[in-house]
Amino acid sequence: MRARRIAKGLNAIAPGGRESVIAYAVADLTAGDIEAALEKLRPLSDMNDAYGMTFKALALHLAGRLSQRDAVLKRVPGGDPDVDGLVMAIGKSSVGFSAERDIR
Repeated sequence: MRARRIAKGLNAIAPGGRESVIAYAVADLTAGDIEAALEKLRPLSDMNDAYGMTFKALALHLAGRLSQRDAVLKRVPGGDPDVDGLVMAIGKSSVGFSAERDIR
């Protein structure tokens, strides 16, 4: 409930913005609705938004879809320290993905 309130507030400030999309997706993940989270994150991920892709990888991880998670993690653009840290944290249980990812 709280996560949805936060998402609603973010959406009021920046309707449809990356932050509100991710906040709603995190609320879905918190509620255990992984498919809803993936649906919300799909447009960001399809636009190669690094944060959208990273949170999509998190949702896939929580769903146990590890090969799909790894495929997304390998495509996340490197260079943003925050994103790079999230990618490394999510992919720790993945074999070899970090060696194949281009982090600048």
